[in-house]
Amino acid sequence: MSNLLVSRSEITDLFHEMMLQMDVLEETMSSSLKIEREEMEEVMKHQINRLHVTLDEVEKVMAEHRVSKVPAPKAINFNQNAYSV
Repeated sequence: MSNLLVSRSEITDLFHEMMLQMDVLEETMSSSLKIEREEMEEVMKHQINRLHVTLDEVEKVMAEHRVSKVPAPKAINFNQNAYSV
C-alpha cells in the first residue's frame, strides 16, 4: 500500500459531492413517492366509482324485484288436508 496524501480541499470536495448526491437521491425519492401516491389515488377513485355503479345496479335490481314480487300462496293449516276430497 502506497503512502497517498490527500489534501484537505480534496476531502472537502468529496464531501460536498457526496452531500449533493444525497440531495439528488432525496429529491428523486420524494418525487417518486409523490407520483406513486398520485397513481394510487387515481386507482382508488376508479375503484370507488366502480363500486358506486355496482351499488346502483344492485339497488335497481332490488327495486325491480320488489315491484315484481308475486304474493306467496296462503299457508295451509297443518290440520287441514292439502287435497280436497
